[in-house]
Amino acid sequence: MTVFEKIKETGIVPVIKIPSVEHAVPLAKTLLEAGLPQIEVTLRNECALDCIAAIKAELPQMLVAAGTVLRPEQARAARAAGAELCVTPGLNETVLETCRKLDMPVLPGCVTASEIERGLALGLNTFKFFPAELMGGVKTIRELTGPYAQIAFVPTSGINLENMGSYLSNPKVAAVGGSFMAPADKVLEKDWDGIAALCKKAVAVSHNFRLIHIGINAGEAGGPLAEELGSLFDIGSKAGGKSDFAGDIVECCKVKFPGEMGHIAIGTRNVERAVAYLEKKGYSMREEFKNYDEAGNLNAIYLEKEFSGFAIHLLRKP
Repeated sequence: MTVFEKIKETGIVPVIKIPSVEHAVPLAKTLLEAGLPQIEVTLRNECALDCIAAIKAELPQMLVAAGTVLRPEQARAARAAGAELCVTPGLNETVLETCRKLDMPVLPGCVTASEIERGLALGLNTFKFFPAELMGGVKTIRELTGPYAQIAFVPTSGINLENMGSYLSNPKVAAVGGSFMAPADKVLEKDWDGIAALCKKAVAVSHNFRLIHIGINAGEAGGPLAEELGSLFDIGSKAGGKSDFAGDIVECCKVKFPGEMGHIAIGTRNVERAVAYLEKKGYSMREEFKNYDEAGNLNAIYLEKEFSGFAIHLLRKP
């Protein structure tokens, strides 16, 4: 699995200026235990490289990126310290060439069509979008990924718990970055419990799991059942092929779908990301009944396990 595939699995990259080496490992442990197995350590103070080395020595499973890489010598030092990714504010071709020679993945800042085209010519397809909110945020990303459908962005700057969901609902956003889950004051005060709580909230926001509808395996009675429920609750009914709906909340299945009794459809921003999250919890997926959109994004999948006769159906609902 590549560095970018690992980042996309979680969708959140904490970007932290760590105040001292003493803070580094406890902070990284807090992030890891709260479900965020990566960190970008910005090279904005003298202890940054030592922080990277300490984290990798103590927590080798943690993906560590070096941020604010401005010069080739910083890229070389970051690699020597154990960093697995260099993040640059802009498209610095000297730094990019150094990273290529080091076999070091790089995430350069690109926010214009010209920068993207240059990055593509250099063999890159994932870019930092910085400063995200000042550059138009989700709207600009949507416009840029129209003509450049093969790219993905990691937006940073101005991202918070309130707006991160709108970014992560876009399949062209690999992840969001920021310090909102580990603000500087909490890091300085070693408020690990407070940081853990913010991290868990960020993970919850990134998935936005919610009930979409209940499916009932009704067979030939599916049509009449949808009509009756629609009339009963004044929500109307809609006829379909394999199933009819009572409003938008009850799917009356006329053919057998997974689940002895039926299924529960749970919406999420990104099904691939949700699958990775649930598989880490020990739940496997059913390979049949997968559904993809025209762009190749996974729209729907079922969990293998049933719950009291009901299957769980994940649906992409931005």
